[in-house]
Amino acid sequence: MNLFDRLIRRLTLLEESPGVFVGGAGEGGIGGEDRLFGGLVAAQAVMAAQNTVDDFPMHSMHSYFLRPGRAGKDIAYHVTAVKDGRNFRSRRVEAWQGGDCIFQLISSFQRPEEGVEHQPEMPEATPPEDLPNRDQQKGRTHWQDMPIDVRMVTDITANEARPAEQRLWLKANGEIPDDPALHLALITYASDRGLLDTAYRPHADKGEHAGASLDHSMWFHEPPRFDDWLLFSTIAPVARSGRGLASGQIFNRSGRCLVSVAQEGLVRIRHE
Repeated sequence: MNLFDRLIRRLTLLEESPGVFVGGAGEGGIGGEDRLFGGLVAAQAVMAAQNTVDDFPMHSMHSYFLRPGRAGKDIAYHVTAVKDGRNFRSRRVEAWQGGDCIFQLISSFQRPEEGVEHQPEMPEATPPEDLPNRDQQKGRTHWQDMPIDVRMVTDITANEARPAEQRLWLKANGEIPDDPALHLALITYASDRGLLDTAYRPHADKGEHAGASLDHSMWFHEPPRFDDWLLFSTIAPVARSGRGLASGQIFNRSGRCLVSVAQEGLVRIRHE
């Protein structure tokens, strides 16, 4: 089983009891120092919330990473119905690993309706087929098998200071089942790639970056699809007090803005 198929399996949560869903970790969801990749925890929490709302699409989520998760241990997602209104529903999710709450999320769902529309212009970007793979550039082995194919429009962050902005293409590295909840969860997973790196770019000449996500928020302007390449355009306007703030928009190839994202995290220079 390749890494993409393993990710799909981990997003298919088991309902242990009413409102409690269990997801696993392991290869494909491990970050540095045997930590879980935060995007996996957020994506599983989003799936848990969606499993309890079957008629309204999710339009926003706001979350906090409270403790580092560990690979090899199941995570129990406890979902609480906060509101079940005529036009909006809200769910709170707590992720527990052993006796520790490692993650909290609150999400909102809206009945589809028509309204006014405007959006930012999609930035110019070289087609993804002509661009290098980010994981390959970073020297990672088995980069072809990563669950998300990431292609850099801007140059990769190395050891020279760069503007606090990045553009990258994202694509699921496999065929996604025709399930809108799964498409949304996979975009949540992918959106954790590159945000804190954007905040670090102006300081890349000072040494190696050490950091961790503190919170993560997303706004889904319409039910997103991940069947094709998506452009993730990010900026990081402020870094201070050991933290950096980054935000971005995700566009499809036709230029439609599907998702907005914001994240604050630790941005530190690693010292020997």
